[in-house]
Amino acid sequence: MAFIDIPNVVVKGFSACVPPDIDENINYSLLTEEERAKVISSIGVERKRVAKDNVSASDLCYKAAEKLIEELHWDKNDIGCLIFVSQTPDYILPATSCLLQHRLGLNSECYTLDISLGCSGWVYGLSVLSSLLSHGNIKKGLLLVGDITTRLGCREDTSYWPLFGDAGTATAVEYVEGASGMYFHTATDGSGAEAIIIPDGAYRNGISKEKS
Repeated sequence: MAFIDIPNVVVKGFSACVPPDIDENINYSLLTEEERAKVISSIGVERKRVAKDNVSASDLCYKAAEKLIEELHWDKNDIGCLIFVSQTPDYILPATSCLLQHRLGLNSECYTLDISLGCSGWVYGLSVLSSLLSHGNIKKGLLLVGDITTRLGCREDTSYWPLFGDAGTATAVEYVEGASGMYFHTATDGSGAEAIIIPDGAYRNGISKEKS
């Protein structure tokens, strides 16, 4: 277990962007009416947002970031760090954070980083960004977290489809000398990887015509 104390940083704002299309679990025809009601009551997910085929996680994060920057009246030249956390990046190469740096019009000295994490991604991303800002060399940073999780599974997978939707978020963090900062308690257990693994499509097993 890791206990992390990060001083001199504060969250200045948060913004989210979701696609307009809504998928209602109560209308999910691959489950019985009783099963649908059980899913909703047990996990609390009544509906989710589903992105169109031409929309990526970075598109949603970009919209959230632009809105947040405008609301905070931040000068983009003052943003010294951008971290993008996602398991559905735009491409294998280059890193999506680099594309977002350019798309948002941030200066070329901006520190960028991609992190591949799911449920714990926002917390881990915030700890990394806050650590980078805590000494004051970088004054302002953006944490962009988003996923198009509806493309990691299919509608016919009744164990997956009711749970996950699509969204992008932006969190603004700033160095403030003397601020009480943030405290993190983190841990990792990779022993349950088989429960969520997508075995093909990367570089261990690759992908073939037979698998596609």
